[in-house]
Amino acid sequence: MRNNLYTPTDIFAVARNEAEVDNLLNTDIYKFMMLYFILTKPEYKDIVVRWKMTVRSKDVKTANVIPKESLIEQLEFTKSIKWISEADASYLRWMTRPDWQRLFREETIEFLKNFRLPEYKIWVDETDNYELEFTWPWSTSILWEIYGLKIINSLYLYHYTKKEKLTNVEFNQIINETLNRLYKDIWIFKETPELTFSEFGTRRSASTDFQRMVFDILSSSLPNQCLWTSNVMLSREFWLANPRWTNAHELRMIPTALYDDKEKIVDTMYDIDRQWANHFPGLSILLPDTYWSSFYFKNAPKDIIQNHNWCRFDSKDPLIAIPEYVDFLLQNNIDPKTKISIPSDWLDAINSREIYKTQSQKLWKLTFWIGTNLTNNTKWTWPRKNENLWPFWSFSVVVKPSEIQRPDWNWVSCVKLSDNFTKATWEKNRVQFFKEIFWESGVEKKEVFV
Repeated sequence: MRNNLYTPTDIFAVARNEAEVDNLLNTDIYKFMMLYFILTKPEYKDIVVRWKMTVRSKDVKTANVIPKESLIEQLEFTKSIKWISEADASYLRWMTRPDWQRLFREETIEFLKNFRLPEYKIWVDETDNYELEFTWPWSTSILWEIYGLKIINSLYLYHYTKKEKLTNVEFNQIINETLNRLYKDIWIFKETPELTFSEFGTRRSASTDFQRMVFDILSSSLPNQCLWTSNVMLSREFWLANPRWTNAHELRMIPTALYDDKEKIVDTMYDIDRQWANHFPGLSILLPDTYWSSFYFKNAPKDIIQNHNWCRFDSKDPLIAIPEYVDFLLQNNIDPKTKISIPSDWLDAINSREIYKTQSQKLWKLTFWIGTNLTNNTKWTWPRKNENLWPFWSFSVVVKPSEIQRPDWNWVSCVKLSDNFTKATWEKNRVQFFKEIFWESGVEKKEVFV
């Protein structure tokens, strides 16, 4: 038990006049995996991609809380990182696939050893939120996403405490309440010792310091249940051989934006998963909700059905999504006991336990990737006192590819549909076009929390 108070300097790098992100490894492993993948694909790596930040929470106004000069200072801190160090490169060389082959080729590591983050644009939109924009080739711009999200989340919480003029005692109350919730979650996990999970809270963590604290507590308290963190830098600090891997929706959003032909769009969506499986043997993971899971399963090619290892559920209730996935496997004469299922959206200890108890017997393995509710579980830890300010808590903010430039120099919107159609992005006519291609029943519209 601490004998002294937690203060902002214990939690926020900005309070110490330091960078929230001062190491390129302070990101999720799948960003490096997707980078490695596209560097081997000449048809993809030089596509010019425009990324944009969107605050989806209607009750948050980031520009009214974060001073612009503070945001720019942190972004500039991070942009000034010149490359990964030789020690960082050695750690990446140490990582292996399930077949014990190296996870990354030397060409990817050399790319990172000479890497510099590109320029960005920043402005305030009509909702009083900051917009961040990065427009560069995919291989150059891909890493900004996580760094930008980490910075905006940590600055929001820090500057909120400053604007509210919280005392150290009041700030300590917030941190202790957040940690009390964590310890309650640990007891819930202990009640189901077979349940395993990985910490996936990098992008919306309260801060890097707090994420480190949370993972230290989880890995010490639940060594046989909290198995990994997706954060590469923390994995290195905690001597973990391999952070948890996956890929993201951008891997489908960007290549499919190259086409207007419906058949080509569908074929490209599936072909990306095929190429990924060939590129990362043993790590073939499906993320079917990019353009609606029900369509994906109904029309999936035989080789993808037979050869994938994992399936991640990111926007559909797992109590619906897992039975749908199991039925899909059985209809294709695939034994569900050979597959791994991974819920990963808006999870906490209580709903993970419910999902595990009702669904785990259907598959070979059911494990969980839990994010914001571990590393930024701050909702209602501090009451709103000043109506000119907005809630002190985690909020839904994303950085997604919004447009690409085709070889003919024309710009076209990227699209993500999501099994929760409230998350659908970007340009409405292009979204409608993709909706007409992929429409199947089973799509929800519900409030977005993360």
